[in-house]
Amino acid sequence: MTQPYDIAIVGGGPAGLSTALHLLRDAPALAARSILLERARYPRDKICAGAIGARALPILAALELELGVPAARIDAFTVEIGGGGVTVREPGGAWVVRRLAFDHHLAAAARARGFAFREGARVTGLVRERDHVRVELDGAEPVRARVVVGADGVGGTVRRALDLPRGRLRAQAAEVDTERVADDPPLDTIRFVFEPTLRGYRWDFPTPLDGRVLMSRGVYLLRDRRDDDAVHHHLAAHLAERGLSLDAHPVRQFAEQGLDPGAEIARPRVLLVGEAAGIDFPTGEGIAQALAYGAIAAPYLTEALARDQLDFSDWRAHLIASPEGRFLHRRWLGGRVLFGPARPTVERALVLSPRVFAVALGRFAGRSVSKRELGGAIGQLGLGLARTLLLPHLHVVGTARKTRTS
Repeated sequence: MTQPYDIAIVGGGPAGLSTALHLLRDAPALAARSILLERARYPRDKICAGAIGARALPILAALELELGVPAARIDAFTVEIGGGGVTVREPGGAWVVRRLAFDHHLAAAARARGFAFREGARVTGLVRERDHVRVELDGAEPVRARVVVGADGVGGTVRRALDLPRGRLRAQAAEVDTERVADDPPLDTIRFVFEPTLRGYRWDFPTPLDGRVLMSRGVYLLRDRRDDDAVHHHLAAHLAERGLSLDAHPVRQFAEQGLDPGAEIARPRVLLVGEAAGIDFPTGEGIAQALAYGAIAAPYLTEALARDQLDFSDWRAHLIASPEGRFLHRRWLGGRVLFGPARPTVERALVLSPRVFAVALGRFAGRSVSKRELGGAIGQLGLGLARTLLLPHLHVVGTARKTRTS
């Protein structure tokens, strides 16, 4: 019997590819004894809105990579919330890509640098044995590896094979690509719309497609169970407000899962990364996190394999202690507040607190946020909460008169 691989990565999206690319850079001998298993064949499409926070760019640069695909640059963010609106300028704060092109770009880079791939490899199960994991494949011989990285998404085989509980922070999203209409934001702007009847948000932002710039429009709906009718209902209403019909556009629907800081994301010899582990709970933004997961997982795996300590019992704590893990933890806390019982009060206070959005989007973009800026945001939010609680019937500001900060 042949020697097992050191690492088998299941799933060839940004999280799995980032893990492979970081292994190639930092542990080339280990990367040479590893393999990536992808059930499809590149270029393969992925249903995803495609927005990437600019904090991902330094991760790519450290790998000597650029975005490398057509992208729409985002310089401003408009949030309609609590009866008002806030527009924050964050030049180059995000980029919108098509996942078909972006994932193919990353895969081509990893392949060119020597990482082993097996495409068309549908994983059907895992068997953890004393000194390795046997990865069962549909119609092919199993792959044996000392450890397995599950990077195969929300409903991935790896999570199911480990019998890990279903994540609590699940969501449904549905999107369409349409032409622009008269009331669309500028081509460098993302618009988020929060409304009381939606536990989530609606969006409009530019997306590149076949040499043109169209608009991605969608709904992100937090929920504990799948309910197709609800997300379609909200999307139809969103389009109707813009004079568009849901029936005239193909709908792309997908599930998402937020990182629950208390949930299991590893078992002996197997750990989860990317959306398999969980991404940003309140927004569903995940590509930048996926790339960061790889940057965190690769050195962790390198050390664990060198020391032959493969129970991975500290993977969750290691992840949460990282800068990206702390960011996700804070977002989890913020999401619990934003979508909790105090939501109306919080929303009305937020629309009076544009500095909070400036800080949040600065972090999203990877900009260094000073203590003074953070303190100013906290102070403004405190005043906003005081005004909202003391004057509960105050009309904050109409959406036509949006507060603007930079």
